[in-house]
Formats: sequence, structure tokens, C-alpha cells
Amino acid sequence: ILPGELIDQVIDHLHDDPPSLRACCLTCHAWAPSSRFHIFHDIVLSDAERADGLAEHLETSPHISPLVRSL
Repeated sequence: ILPGELIDQVIDHLHDDPPSLRACCLTCHAWAPSSRFHIFHDIVLSDAERADGLAEHLETSPHISPLVRSL
């Protein structure tokens, strides 16, 4: 078992690789918070459909909204 600080550093290095962050989020429950921090930090909405999807996701998962820093 790896120490949490080491896992956080590895995930921090993936900050600009969304597919890898999503994979980390699904790999281990303990990895999810660090992965989500980067996944939801900067959100780019390309159309109204994506905005609606995000709104629905934030309604069903309210713990995600504090992670959003820019939209």
C-alpha cells in the first residue's frame, strides 16, 4: 500500500490528462478525491447540452460543486 501523500503527488502530475484522471478516479475509492479535484477544477462548456449535464451532475453530487474553480 502506498502512502496517501505519494498517491496525491502522482495524481497531481496528471492534472492535465483528463482520461488518466478519470481512470484513477475509478481505480481506487481512496484516489477519487484527488482525481476529482483536478477533473472539476476548470470546466469548459461548449454548448447548452453540456451545461445542462453539468447542472444535473452537480444536483445529484453536491460534494462536487466546491471543487469547481473556473467555469
